[in-house]
Amino acid sequence: MRYALCLLLLLPLSLFAQAPATGPTDKLPFIKVDVPGKRVMVECQGVNVEAPLEFLCVLAGTAEHETILRTSAKPSNIHLALLMVGLTPGEPVRYSAAADKWLPPEGPPVQISAQFTRENQLVTVPAWKLFRAVKTKQPMPPRTWIFVGSKVYNGGQYAADITGYVVSMVNFDLSLIDVPWIVSSSNETLEYERNPDTAPPADAAVTLIIEPAGVAVGTGAGAMESPAATTKPSGYVTADMVKIDQLREIWIREVGSRAKAVQEAATSHNRVITELRAEQNRLIDEVERIGGVIDQLEKQYQNLTAPRPTTQPQR
Repeated sequence: MRYALCLLLLLPLSLFAQAPATGPTDKLPFIKVDVPGKRVMVECQGVNVEAPLEFLCVLAGTAEHETILRTSAKPSNIHLALLMVGLTPGEPVRYSAAADKWLPPEGPPVQISAQFTRENQLVTVPAWKLFRAVKTKQPMPPRTWIFVGSKVYNGGQYAADITGYVVSMVNFDLSLIDVPWIVSSSNETLEYERNPDTAPPADAAVTLIIEPAGVAVGTGAGAMESPAATTKPSGYVTADMVKIDQLREIWIREVGSRAKAVQEAATSHNRVITELRAEQNRLIDEVERIGGVIDQLEKQYQNLTAPRPTTQPQR
């Protein structure tokens, strides 16, 4: 419940005061919440990316080059919707100095599926079926995800609203929904890509359906574990992840939170510089035109003042 109070304070009370006791609610933009049925339905669009992927879904305008789906729904609103169907967020991936290892994310398992139209028929596909292995091209084995929740900063900002991380395929501590084991985000370790045989086409309307699941599939002894999860041998050089996380949080808080203002400033800067260069070029053209007139007049003057040969008298 560590995020529930923060989110309740950030969102308008009308979302709850006007919500019906039964049946789906649609007070959250691009999201429908079926409280009795314990289902959260998020409006998305397909993204046609041919590369190893880090996400199932991201916020539109963020990491769209690394995902299958994008959505205009704010991650903080999806978080609230999951609270409404009775889920409590867990903890993101984190490094334990005492154990000298990375600890996997924790949280209640969720079942995710994608509903869209294919060949004029409405189909519902488990999310894991949208992926295939990069090397073998074999379908991804069945799996579930877990609701870990993103961070809420001191200023009240929900981190995933800035990063855009909705559903991850690899571990990010700012993701809303993550995988339930350690998976490195290094490019060379990414295992899955979009399955063109099952995934929705680019820009297709997709409903992402998130429901509580009984037990997380894909965890346990057979689960994947990256080298980062193991104890480092003597002399192993590793990054100070605590410091890196702190610096990233500073960037998100002090730079990412001002993204709109920075973009507006950049637009104004480019407009002013473009107009100044245009004025500069106009003045250069004027100088060249005046210089041409000067050269012309100088030549005419020289012709007028140049000595002319005298005519010899005839004998």
